[in-house]
Amino acid sequence: MTSPLEWATLAVCCAALLLRLPDAVRGRNRTVFGILLLATLCSLLAVSELYAVVDGALGGKDVTSLILRYTVFATVLLVGSRLTRGLGAAREHSLITGGLGWWALGLSCLAVTVTFFLVYGPRAGVQDWSSGGAGNPALASLYAAAGRTYPAYVSLVLIPPLLAAFRGRLPRLVRAGALTVLLGVCFAVLSLPASLGPAAWSAAQDFLNYGAVLGYVVGLALFWFSGLVTKSSNTQATFGDRQR
Repeated sequence: MTSPLEWATLAVCCAALLLRLPDAVRGRNRTVFGILLLATLCSLLAVSELYAVVDGALGGKDVTSLILRYTVFATVLLVGSRLTRGLGAAREHSLITGGLGWWALGLSCLAVTVTFFLVYGPRAGVQDWSSGGAGNPALASLYAAAGRTYPAYVSLVLIPPLLAAFRGRLPRLVRAGALTVLLGVCFAVLSLPASLGPAAWSAAQDFLNYGAVLGYVVGLALFWFSGLVTKSSNTQATFGDRQR
């Protein structure tokens, strides 16, 4: 059964993507457009029915699940790099794009890959377990948690600069964008321990997962809108057209 959150998140991502399309065509700030494009792809694959169609086209081996997680990692990397650079957070930017950040990404990819092959082997699978089959719920939880390690890492890194932006004297839309992304960041961090919870927590897990996506996407949209209504140098430095 499809959660309304799946379609709502996809709709918000599509709307934000379409709003950014004209500027992207003009060559303005294409990085943010790329982020929104990847976020829309992730949201599309997260819709149960659409996932089934795509995975069926790829052979029905649940490889789409692995692709989805790698795409999420790429999206989070771009978001983290863009936000820290735009907010002037040099230390946090280094924690994401420097050696430690690449180690975090590499280990997360390794964890996702290993748990994927354990979960989706011939005798165990998320789909089988969720439908009452012989799948291993412990492995399924580990696979879910592995997919949230890197987003949680980047989100933790983003908390200080986002708090500073929200508490500062920036334009209201910039502060609203920082607060909205901050909410998404908190949801992303909480989704890691929540993913290890029992099946009874599924509704809360979905809320955290989709809340994180919505927080990031809506926050990025607010940052962009702030650039349309103010000539503040801080706003331009954050999401100005000069940065690609």
